[in-house]
Amino acid sequence: MDDPRPYATHLVDYYLGVRLDAAGSPAGLREAVIDLVTGAFAEDVEPLMTAQLDLLAERRSQMPDAYLADQAAAEDALQQAAAGLRAALAQAGQRGNAQAFERGAAARLRDDPQTALRAELARTPRPLTRPEALQWTLDPAPWFDDGRQDPQPWPPPGLASVDGLRSLPHSASAFPRVTDGPRTGWVQIGLAERQRTPARRHPDQPARQMRLVVGLEASVDGPPPDTLPFAELPWHLWTTPWRRLALGLASPEAAAKHLKTRDRPLVGLTDAGSTTLLPSPRPRHGPGVPPYVLAPVAPVIAALDLAPTDGVCGFSLSDATGEALICRQWRGHLVHDGNYEPLLPAVTGADLIIRPDLFIRLCDIVGPARCRAGLNVHHTSAPHDDSLPDED
Repeated sequence: MDDPRPYATHLVDYYLGVRLDAAGSPAGLREAVIDLVTGAFAEDVEPLMTAQLDLLAERRSQMPDAYLADQAAAEDALQQAAAGLRAALAQAGQRGNAQAFERGAAARLRDDPQTALRAELARTPRPLTRPEALQWTLDPAPWFDDGRQDPQPWPPPGLASVDGLRSLPHSASAFPRVTDGPRTGWVQIGLAERQRTPARRHPDQPARQMRLVVGLEASVDGPPPDTLPFAELPWHLWTTPWRRLALGLASPEAAAKHLKTRDRPLVGLTDAGSTTLLPSPRPRHGPGVPPYVLAPVAPVIAALDLAPTDGVCGFSLSDATGEALICRQWRGHLVHDGNYEPLLPAVTGADLIIRPDLFIRLCDIVGPARCRAGLNVHHTSAPHDDSLPDED
């Protein structure tokens, strides 16, 4: 690499930008980090990263879940530069309580692996739970031809049955129930799944992607067209009691009143995931983060008076009876790009399931006639992987 500085600048913005912004972008810190990353690349990072990629994945394919040399270099540079931050600010005349400053800076600048670890604990085999109108999506990536037979049609024929549909018929009864396992009977009130296959050369085939989204919404006249049935949420709804989040909800009764009178999505996509479904950019939180982490909106948590589940778990909320609401994660259906290199998961997804008694209670709070199964199904294709619009 003739000039590593532009790439070092990109790495700092890509991996560390959110944390630097959260720390208030201290004067000189970003520039110092870029200088350190540039120097690291000039020494040994580039050949190390090349070797890692050769071992872990074919370089034209999806990046693997791994902590690679470029991310390690950016993280090391941040910690080295931040270690002298207080001294640098003191020289510039900015002084304060040393311990409070160090604690605050560390909380904002450290890498947080919690979401990736919880996502692993939430992982499950791909469930067959989904609305009746989307049963045709259970065959993952049916357009992908692993042999040399005639290619399957694109877009999938079932897409026509939901094309332009913003809500599923039958209101709350459209939400499916889990049919097997320890949570049989639970109701799926949120679903997000991406089915994606790479471009191939042998036989020639473009990159293709289909995304399906289902979410519980409260609405009298139906949600607006060309919108998503998801809110934008902080992932800490899974880890922090709602009374401590300063949500402006004084009691479960106040939250229930809010749900009775407001038209809005009742589930959402949190900022823990790597996929952008909504217009605003979302931060990345390091390797291992799944595309989708769903959660109920805060008034739902408050109205049902749920709390984060005790102990080591994935994404789970509980009440006095036990576990009440869970986000599950999955990926699978491995495919290749025609070069017979490492396989890629064509399907990644997540859903949100709620205990049946609480689903009935939530529908009663919102009003059965206002409970709607919001829907959005979208497909894209491109001749090359790089030109396929990427949600990540």
